[in-house]
Amino acid sequence: MDDGLITAYVNGSWVKLPTPSEYAPSYTHIENSYRDVKGKLHRDIVRKNLAKIECGWNALDNTQVALLQSLYSLNSLPVRFTDNFGNRVTKTMYCGPLSRKSAMQDKNTLKIILMTEIAMNFIEV
Repeated sequence: MDDGLITAYVNGSWVKLPTPSEYAPSYTHIENSYRDVKGKLHRDIVRKNLAKIECGWNALDNTQVALLQSLYSLNSLPVRFTDNFGNRVTKTMYCGPLSRKSAMQDKNTLKIILMTEIAMNFIEV
């Protein structure tokens, strides 16, 4: 399959996710760090370089939003993306909640057919 910017492995196959208009991959550490009474930093890094992808879309139709929303219900899934270093990587991630605004409604069915200002994060487990 031709990769998109972000693809997810769902139900036995790689699925190309809608291309985000805002894309911010990053890495962070899990740490138990503190400063003592003298102000000295004691840094205990428990795990290094956990990936996080912050995504935003200007507008998506209801099928695209439904795909993203379905990922939120999964405990975790493999996600392939381009990281800060320009590398294609695959990480096991979970999806944060999806936020969006409704923009257009079908007058006959009353279904929302266009959403705007969509945001969702993918966080490595």
